[in-house]
Amino acid sequence: MSDDHVQKTIATYDMTAEEFTVKVQKYTPAPERKKFMELLQPGGNILDAGCGSGRDTNYFATQGFTVTGIDLSQTLLNYALRHKKKNATFLNMDLRSMSFEDGSFDGIWACASLLHLKRGEIPPVLTKFYQFLPRGGILYLLMKQGSGERMTTRGSTNEDVRFFSYFSIDEIRLLLKEAGFTILDMFTWDQQDRHFERPHEIWISSFARKQ
Repeated sequence: MSDDHVQKTIATYDMTAEEFTVKVQKYTPAPERKKFMELLQPGGNILDAGCGSGRDTNYFATQGFTVTGIDLSQTLLNYALRHKKKNATFLNMDLRSMSFEDGSFDGIWACASLLHLKRGEIPPVLTKFYQFLPRGGILYLLMKQGSGERMTTRGSTNEDVRFFSYFSIDEIRLLLKEAGFTILDMFTWDQQDRHFERPHEIWISSFARKQ
């Protein structure tokens, strides 16, 4: 399977790493991070799947968790490594070919990362997430609401392109159930409600457990 969509997306993140790092710090999903931590036992192991510049990996590490952050953008990982907190580890790894022992993590944080994969690539990743968690393990998934999948261009340069897959809340619910998860909570939110300067865009937050 061609991974041109992933390569182009990672190239954009490498090119815009400094701008992206500043932006994501401003747009932290703080309510979801708080809820995620409350669902975990203190001091547990977390996988930040698609950690980017390490915003959430390093934050969870400061809260007493042992955290592994993975991403394909080495430029973003270099920033994460320069700001690495105690108990944080960063690895260059493709979500589609992750390799960890079964039951390695108490929680998996997949915040706006799987949406860069083709729709057909996502179910196998969710299956791996399920395997990486023990019984009772928690998954947080953030996706964009919509339909289809496409490459998007932002700004004035054709090199600034990223691939996105879009889903309805019912489609996400089905994907999680087919992977074996029990859904704890699902809700949508408009990013403009949290940050007035951003355009209207609906996100789907999902919390699920491996029973």
